[in-house]
Amino acid sequence: MASAGAEPGATWAALDEPWRVAFEEAWTSWCTGNYGIGAALVDPASGRVVSVGRNRVTQRVAEPRQLSGNFVAHAEMNAFAAMESMLADGLHLYTTLQPCLMCAGAAIALHVEQVHFAARDEFFPGLEDLWANHDYSRDRQPRWEGPLGGCLERFARALPLSFTLFWLPDSLPAVTARAHEPEVAALAAQLIGDPGLVAVRDRNGPVVDALTALWDRLADWPPAPNS
Repeated sequence: MASAGAEPGATWAALDEPWRVAFEEAWTSWCTGNYGIGAALVDPASGRVVSVGRNRVTQRVAEPRQLSGNFVAHAEMNAFAAMESMLADGLHLYTTLQPCLMCAGAAIALHVEQVHFAARDEFFPGLEDLWANHDYSRDRQPRWEGPLGGCLERFARALPLSFTLFWLPDSLPAVTARAHEPEVAALAAQLIGDPGLVAVRDRNGPVVDALTALWDRLADWPPAPNS
């Protein structure tokens, strides 16, 4: 993975296809007024993207095989809902933010083989260890790999955190973010109205342009814990 100081275009080009798909979904989610989290299910044997999903918690217009309009409509849940198969045996889940309790539980129940996440969520520290206390989840939980590091990790965390701090400033996740990562929270709070980011959104620009607009600030962002 390229370092935080690398050029955004080069960093983006070096990403594996599943990550590019997940980040594109995350950017679309943010641009449509949602949390800004994206996910992709991948067959590791072929590299084929099996299904994709994005956070749609505020979206009121339902689409086939997608959840929307409430807090079940997470990116990972929508990637699962879009699967053609009953289970995700052997598949890898790529997601821009560490899965929450619900999405991690779904990954276990559906037999996901490995979860790759771009950024940690400070609201769920040590969640992977929780599943070791029950026979069902201990035997079925996927391997966990993440975070990505550098500007991509910071971008992946900034999008959903900006939504939380703007729309739910007094919620427990917002309070946790401000308490444990105050500098991160301060920057994320600015992103909703950031002129460069808004300009990319308004012209339907791609996610690599959004990365470029924020790159210098992301490069100066304090590293996430355990990254």
